[in-house]
Amino acid sequence: MPQPFNNAVMTNGGARLLTRAQAGEIKIEFTRIATGSGIYTEAEKKLAALQARTELKEPKNSYTLSDIDVYSDHSVKVTALITNQDPITKETLVNQGYYINEMGLYAKPAGESDAAEVLYSVTVTAGENGDFMPPYNGYNPAQIIQDYFATVDNSLNVTINTAGAALLAKDAHIIRDDTTKLKYKLGIDNGKLYYEELSEEVEE
Repeated sequence: MPQPFNNAVMTNGGARLLTRAQAGEIKIEFTRIATGSGIYTEAEKKLAALQARTELKEPKNSYTLSDIDVYSDHSVKVTALITNQDPITKETLVNQGYYINEMGLYAKPAGESDAAEVLYSVTVTAGENGDFMPPYNGYNPAQIIQDYFATVDNSLNVTINTAGAALLAKDAHIIRDDTTKLKYKLGIDNGKLYYEELSEEVEE
């Protein structure tokens, strides 16, 4: 059973990007979603502490974004495939299992090749440990379609970096319909991580 996450928090770095976007200086380019196994104390889970973060505490895997949808005038939904094996290169991404205790969305100014990306927002598990990402067993990769909802000033002024995406944008909706691949999927909606149980017909 997936463990609940606390509300996603926009970091100070993300807020600075958003301020520049609101002023018309830049467009925001979301670059990747990262997962980590960092364990946070209650003090580290507080709003100010999360806002001050510039990286995940114990980053494990990074996933290129595959799709973007306008969710509202001021928010977008970006998608990535969270998995322990790259479906294109067949590279093993997870050799040692870990608990997904933290997740971050990274971004940078669009079109500025020399600009450093920043941790735009971060969410951490509400409990002691989050969901377990198993090591790849050589046969059946673990896969989660990860939807991440992010606040922006104007959702038409946002781009994503899809270079090397494991889940191609044109395939995102196809895989959503293939219930043989997933037992549940995760997402962040209105700042809260949720999960959706899939059909009982899902294969192990």
